[in-house]
Formats: sequence, C-alpha cells, structure tokens
Amino acid sequence: MSEIEVTTLVPFHSGTNLKQLAGEWFRLDVANGDARPDTIDTYLNHIALWTEWCRDRGINPAYATPEDVKTYRQFLVTCEAKASTISLKLTTMRRFYQAAMDRKLIDYNPVAGIRAPRDREAKEKILYLSAGEAELLFRAVPRDGTLKVLRDRALIALMAIEGLRRVEIMRGSVQDIETIPDGGRRVLIHGKGKKGYIYPREDTLSALDEYLTARGSVDPDHQGEPLFISIGKGGKPGGRLSRIGVNHIVDTYLLKAGLKRPGISCHALRHTCGHLLYQATRDPKVVQETLRHSSITTAGQYSHTEERSKARHTRSIPVKL
Repeated sequence: MSEIEVTTLVPFHSGTNLKQLAGEWFRLDVANGDARPDTIDTYLNHIALWTEWCRDRGINPAYATPEDVKTYRQFLVTCEAKASTISLKLTTMRRFYQAAMDRKLIDYNPVAGIRAPRDREAKEKILYLSAGEAELLFRAVPRDGTLKVLRDRALIALMAIEGLRRVEIMRGSVQDIETIPDGGRRVLIHGKGKKGYIYPREDTLSALDEYLTARGSVDPDHQGEPLFISIGKGGKPGGRLSRIGVNHIVDTYLLKAGLKRPGISCHALRHTCGHLLYQATRDPKVVQETLRHSSITTAGQYSHTEERSKARHTRSIPVKL
C-alpha cells in the first residue's frame, strides 16, 4: 500500500503520515497488543480506503461527521460490498477513532453507533461439497510428484478433511507441527483471534510430510518458517503463500474437477468437513470441537444441511488416490 499523506486528526499538522500513525495505534490496541501483522495490514487498508474517500470529497477525517460515515456506508453498498465486509470496515474505523479519543486528540467518535446493513444472505443454506464431489476434487490433483502438486494436495487436505480456514492455512508455520507424548502429532492453528490444536488424519500428515520433505527448509519470515509457500517457475520456492494464492489453488482444482459454482470456494471446503462430520455423528458438539467454533450454535448450522448423495464421513475420502 502506498504512503498516505493527508491532513489528519487534530492536533496533527498537514503531512502527518496516517499509515504510520494508525499502524502504531493498532499494534498497541488490537488483540491486547498481540495482533498479527496480516491483521494490522488489513486494518490499515480499511483506514486507507476511508481517508482516500474523504480526500476525494474534500472531507478532513479529523472532522468527519456521522452523516459522512453513513454516506461512506452507502458508497460501499453501491459498490456491492458484502454486509460482512462493510461491518469489518466500520469496526476498523470505529476502533481508529476510539484510539484517537483515548489519546484526547478528538472529542467524539463519528462511527459510534453506526451499523452495517443487514446481511440478507446470512440465513441462506451453507454451501459445501458432497463426499463424492470431495473425492473428485482430490482426483483433480495430479500425481506427478512435483513440489507444486505435493503442496496443493496437502493444502486441500487440511481444508476439506481437517476444516482449516484460508487464513489459518496462510498463517501456518513449520514449527506449528508438534509431536505429543504418545508419539502422535498435532498442529497448532492460528485462528480468528485465538489459537487451537487439530489432530490430523495419518494420510493428511503423510501428504504434509511428503510436501515438506520435497521442499526442504525455507527462509523464515516474522511468523516463522512458512508452512505453505508460493512456487515459481521451475519449482523455485518463494515466500509465504498469500490469501489470494490460497484462493487461486483451490479455485483452480474446483474448475478442473467441474465443481466450481457461485459460493463454492475456499470456505466451502471447511463447510464440507463440518457437513460430512455432522452427517456421520449427528453431534454438533463433535463438529464444534473439530472446527473450533466458539459456540455450539454455530456448529449446529450443519444440522440443517441436506446430503445430495449417500451420507459418508470424511474418513471415506482418500487424500491419496
């Protein structure tokens, strides 16, 4: 993101670097001072979009009013932003202005009390792959033993079989794979604001081992040695895989398997795990523990899914074909 030079919150003078200022505040205030770098970057992007919108309309962000914020909200609606996206942007702005209030730089928070539009799609049926479709997805991954396909198979297994989110794939590091006293292994997951463990199937771990062995060690970044990396021409290892990179991998194989349709992408693989697990156990508590939901109510959504073919648990879906 480019540097943003704007006249900003009083008493700061013209030329204050808003990106630097917001970054410092977020690092201190978000997640009790322990926010991940990618979270900070997301927040900074939200603030950048807001200030650019203000600048284009001759509005000083320091003196923005609730009406300005509502107008910005309407702008996001006309851009067809999802309700969840608008909610996150407003939350970020609210926290930014609250940080300024806490430091006695402004007298009021113009975003306080302003809500995102109602999510009209929130109650729609969740989207997932059937067990048969999940098998087709794995069959779409080649078996040529290249580093790329070894990476892709392990990544898809962690999402569709173990239920990881896209962001959890992106944040994973090699040191998160731990050996436990009984000789088994578990993986530390860096989720939405909290951490937790999963205990993958043996074939998922085997796919992960094959990929890491073929890849070898790579240079660590600020989060550690990346678990999943980008792969350049000729199989050259790159840096940590981005969210866009994860999207591209999943969508490529969904298209190849003839499974790509509206709403079916990365998160549908997590829903696939939850759906098939509920079909096998009929126990929302098991789904909650597996997917690490904070509320059993969230896990209970899978009780409303309808299998499109004979119900089978993920154990019947082979990672390696």
